[in-house]
Amino acid sequence: MSSLPDDDPIKRSSSEKYDRVGASLRWSQILAAASSIFFGFVLKIAVNPPSYFQLFDNLVLLTALYAVTTATAMFIMPVVHHMLHYHKFDVEKYLLATKRYTLIGIICVMLAMYLGLGLSLNSKVPSEIAYGLALLPFMIIFIRFYRHLPSNLVESTSTEDYDRVGAGMRWCQILAAASSIFFGFLLNITVSQPVYFQLLDNIVLLASLYAVAAATVMFIMPVIYHSNHYPRFDVAKFLLVTKEYVTIGIICVMLAMYLGLGLSLNSKVPTEVAYGAASLPFVTIFVWFLRNKSKITTNRTT
Repeated sequence: MSSLPDDDPIKRSSSEKYDRVGASLRWSQILAAASSIFFGFVLKIAVNPPSYFQLFDNLVLLTALYAVTTATAMFIMPVVHHMLHYHKFDVEKYLLATKRYTLIGIICVMLAMYLGLGLSLNSKVPSEIAYGLALLPFMIIFIRFYRHLPSNLVESTSTEDYDRVGAGMRWCQILAAASSIFFGFLLNITVSQPVYFQLLDNIVLLASLYAVAAATVMFIMPVIYHSNHYPRFDVAKFLLVTKEYVTIGIICVMLAMYLGLGLSLNSKVPTEVAYGAASLPFVTIFVWFLRNKSKITTNRTT
């Protein structure tokens, strides 16, 4: 006796309706929170490294910090993409862009985790054994990922409905969680700063703390706006106000991450090199942002 479609778990799950935009924003929510915690720990170690660290250990640590900075930025990018395109929204294009950013971010955070694990093992065993052992869990993940790659992709419609207010609130949920964690780590470094810090280091640290404090407040503001206006709610106005707050917050948190990365690099290399190298991932993001903004302007005028 053949089973009905409703009784078939494969058919039922593959045809089930769900909010794909909301689901992909939750990718960012999970990954941005996790990577920002990791960024905070690596930043704390980088500005106050153990006394036994050699040149190779410092290079590995800074590479890990650089990788997790890039990862955190990548996990924020889907919010930026959605914020730029929500007026005229193509779901398929958004999901493709989100997948690309998320994959880059996951690769970077995996690299940072591998280097961090190798660095920890290297304090107990020789380098070759340490970094060889650290590679094992990531090899298992890669093999499993390769074996479970989808072979039968079904193209779906790009006209599905989604909750724009809910998506706007998720922007804040993702970013407020990440920035508040980052604020906590910076605050901890500020009140127990390393002894080698000079005047410039202290100014940079306080500037980054100030920036991330402002960012956290900006990410909370849409909640306050919504709580004040929900009895008579204008969706378009809410999204416009939320976009303004989130844009200011993202600029502030990017500035704080840049200063934090530069501060860490400055403990190992000259100031000009440190802050120049720290700017690279953010310059790349800024160039991408300008290119996409010009495309949107061109599409609206044609």
